Amino acid sequence: MIRLESLELFAELVGQSRRIALTTHMNPDGDALGSEFGLIAFLAGAGRDVTLINHDPTPETLRFFIDAGHPVQTYSPERHDSILRDADLIVLVDNSAPDRLGSMEPIMVSLANRTLCIDHHPAREMPWRHQIVDERACATSLIVWELLRHVGHDIAPGTAEALYVGLATDTGFFRFNSTSPRAHEIAADLLRRGVRPARVFQEIHERNSEAFTRLLGHALADLRIEAGGQLASVRLTAGLLQRLAAEDEDTSEITNALLAIERVQVALLFRELGDGRVKVSLRSKAGVDVHRLASEFGGGGHRNASGIVAQGSLDEVGHRVTVRVLEALSVDPRAASPPTPPAGG
Repeated sequence: MIRLESLELFAELVGQSRRIALTTHMNPDGDALGSEFGLIAFLAGAGRDVTLINHDPTPETLRFFIDAGHPVQTYSPERHDSILRDADLIVLVDNSAPDRLGSMEPIMVSLANRTLCIDHHPAREMPWRHQIVDERACATSLIVWELLRHVGHDIAPGTAEALYVGLATDTGFFRFNSTSPRAHEIAADLLRRGVRPARVFQEIHERNSEAFTRLLGHALADLRIEAGGQLASVRLTAGLLQRLAAEDEDTSEITNALLAIERVQVALLFRELGDGRVKVSLRSKAGVDVHRLASEFGGGGHRNASGIVAQGSLDEVGHRVTVRVLEALSVDPRAASPPTPPAGG
């Protein structure tokens, strides 16, 4: 349960604000967008002038629940900095780290004194004046549900679906260790309000693109298994991604296939961004804390699902991160596979 002072803070800030801007982290996921659209109906219904501004466009698989009456605007400084400056309140959801805001970081940090952060991730140093952060919550959407119930908002079917998307995706459809009894209780409430779980799952996980299917084949063909079967990893070159016309969202589910392998405890996906950086997705089972590992490289996320963006070549970053994971698994780092380019690049 969210603390009473946090619930009252939310009601007070909304009550004294007329113009409100909503935003979230780069590459918004289901919980980020679900939290935003969980709030939008309440804020608009309360007569607030609300603008949604995200750093990146909405992924195709998450557009099915977006309210057409409140479009998500993709950030550009020329168009949106003035809107952010004119806002009485900026609500930042599912993110407390400034460096996960991309090019929005400078303007957001300059306006930290009028920003409310609603998040469930382990918090680093936060500049935001107002904070509702609960690391015990398995999703930010759970926190938003609590806030809406506190202010007496009658959650309509569209809002319920948005919150369910956030709750379901951040718990791996209720299979991650973070899933709590409270998550199931709130999911039950959302189902009673009209959410259809089969529709949500089909829209998100049963609409694979041709590019994803081909990319998965290439990834699995170059699969690396180490540490006696505890570690599985794949490396995707920028050339391969370009050749297959694959988007960022086409890589998001590959780690699930790796983690499903018997005995694998950690799955790593290395994706070359083409600008001297590599994006690393880390997933784990049971007691392996990949959030702690990601934090060592300037990344973050959850205990069993985190990410890193690191400078260096695919081989360099792959080797550095793999060695550290092997150490965490109590395996001799010399067991790391020598850096060789993946096939298909």
